[in-house]
Amino acid sequence: MAGAVALSALAAWWRWRYLVYVQPYPDEFVTLLAVRAILERGLPVLPSGLFYEHGLLFSYLGAAVSTLAGFSREAVRAASVLASLASLALTWHWGRRQLSVAAGGIAAAALAFAPDAILWGGRARMYSLLLVWVLLASDAALTGAVQDSRRWRLLAAAALLLAVLTHFVALALLVPLVSGMGLVLWWQARHKGLRALLPELPVWAAVALVALLVKRLGQPNSIAPLEGTASGILSGIAQVLAIYTAWPERLTAGWPAVAAFFGAPENAWLVILAVVSVGGALRRALRGEVGARDVAALFLAWLIGVSALGMGLLVAPQRRDERYYFMLLPLLALLAADGLVRLGGVLSGVLKRGAWWPRVGVPATLTVCAIIAVGYWPADAALVARRGNDYDAAFAHVRANWQPEDAVLTGTPAAAAFYLGRNDYYAMQGPGYAYRLMQRGDAIVDRWVGSPWLGTDEQLHAVLSGPRRVWLVLERWGLTLEYFTPLTMQRLLAMTDFVREDSGIIVLRSRPGARLIPEHPSRPVGAHFADRVTLQGYDVALIVGNASRNLELVLYWQVHQKLDGDYTVFVHLRDSMGRTVAQADHVPLAPVYPPTLWSPGQVIRERSVLKLPRGMPMDTYTLWVGLYRLETLERLPVAGDTSGENAVPLHLEGIW
Repeated sequence: MAGAVALSALAAWWRWRYLVYVQPYPDEFVTLLAVRAILERGLPVLPSGLFYEHGLLFSYLGAAVSTLAGFSREAVRAASVLASLASLALTWHWGRRQLSVAAGGIAAAALAFAPDAILWGGRARMYSLLLVWVLLASDAALTGAVQDSRRWRLLAAAALLLAVLTHFVALALLVPLVSGMGLVLWWQARHKGLRALLPELPVWAAVALVALLVKRLGQPNSIAPLEGTASGILSGIAQVLAIYTAWPERLTAGWPAVAAFFGAPENAWLVILAVVSVGGALRRALRGEVGARDVAALFLAWLIGVSALGMGLLVAPQRRDERYYFMLLPLLALLAADGLVRLGGVLSGVLKRGAWWPRVGVPATLTVCAIIAVGYWPADAALVARRGNDYDAAFAHVRANWQPEDAVLTGTPAAAAFYLGRNDYYAMQGPGYAYRLMQRGDAIVDRWVGSPWLGTDEQLHAVLSGPRRVWLVLERWGLTLEYFTPLTMQRLLAMTDFVREDSGIIVLRSRPGARLIPEHPSRPVGAHFADRVTLQGYDVALIVGNASRNLELVLYWQVHQKLDGDYTVFVHLRDSMGRTVAQADHVPLAPVYPPTLWSPGQVIRERSVLKLPRGMPMDTYTLWVGLYRLETLERLPVAGDTSGENAVPLHLEGIW
């Protein structure tokens, strides 16, 4: 008992550390909005009007915890901690009932310290609660088949229904559960046992129909709301099937996601031991010595194998993700724990009687659990040490500096709605994110908050160049890699001022009156800098304000090879006597996208502004441009340079 308490306490400690120290994952903010909606209106209807069915039961669990503790990110995350700890108890119970006490303890330890289990046990998402229902459904199904009990089999169907209402991926277990029960019934009573299962098939079919209908209510892929007519319901079910399932274009198409889960270092040892368990059970089956433990091991293997096969072959390509296999982790841990017990029996030379584990007993089991805890410790510590993108600090800065007429633009509307209670604009152009959009009247909005979508550069420019100050809060990976084309990203940076970056969350502020920089230069140059980068050309304009005059310059660079440092661009405005009257030295696109991040072949457009001195006399002026290393002041050589200073002259005809 003391060992079980220590195991649970250490597991809870890891999950609590994640809850407290690690920043939210973007999807958590959607769950938080759903929980808030339940507390306010009783249903998880998001600000956009979308019924958020994803993780439905977890949203209600989060609302229940929030009712007791007060709504907060920590309270909803605590719901995951509770569900995760419950899954550990159920894993131990499953193993103790169906395999052995030692197998239950070892499997619970593996699940307690597996990094993925800690991650999902600390996030405000539904995956830990999903494990609870998967364990209950599989335990009830096996018991119902072994005992030929309809009551247990119906309990399994009910547990599966709860699972699919927690996460739609649980529907992948329907066929393995039903066929697995059928195989056990067939083995025990030959063909007679299957007759008991046939009348129950409509119940399992009803589970699938309910799952499909609830998923359709949530408007997957932002399709139109479900029609309440019979034909509308049938077409709605067909739409869900079309979105989530597909015939395999090739048999290996789903292999990467399968391999990413089962081949991960933290799971590979479980797979090896699971093979030992299955091999031992099959060996006994061939000898005609099949016991309840062997049936349980083969049942687990069937559930894991058929589920993984179905998810790898029949799931639509865009839905293949290694995290969906997480629901199989406790089953894999149980099978692996049984394999370790069998292996221990072989090593002790008493496999047939199974005397080794009972003789060593609790000390041996606790020793294995301690080894598992120590073995996972480095990975667990690394997981908790990765704090993630600091949404807290970024939005706290925006909130502290907010003015009444301000607006906010993000790629994560749910985060802005959580912190600020609003999201005014949604910007994202990546084709892989179209599912985040939905039609509302004549406008296209994001599916969570309902903020208008800025889908073109012209729309972005209209918002960012206007008189209203706009705060942009964007993930670094989204801004530089995912959400925008390189041209749009460069244009966006030219229309904003950098404010701060907090662990991967970049805060920008719009610049009223900013120009939309052209895609191609109007003034070609073609100057080569040491075969590393070419200055293709430039655009220049005189910007006259009420009490100022500025020279706005856009330089167009093409990268030929990876740059070895963040070169500084110098821009000097010189008069006819060679005197510098204005300059704007800067690291281009820094700190968001400095030269060391530029890819070979990429065209970089970057803007600089030279403030012209008041009363500057009329003269013939020339801009001189070059690149140098700030730490050494060494300039990058210009091919064919005749100036003697490795700089390129840019002429200003027609500007004044």
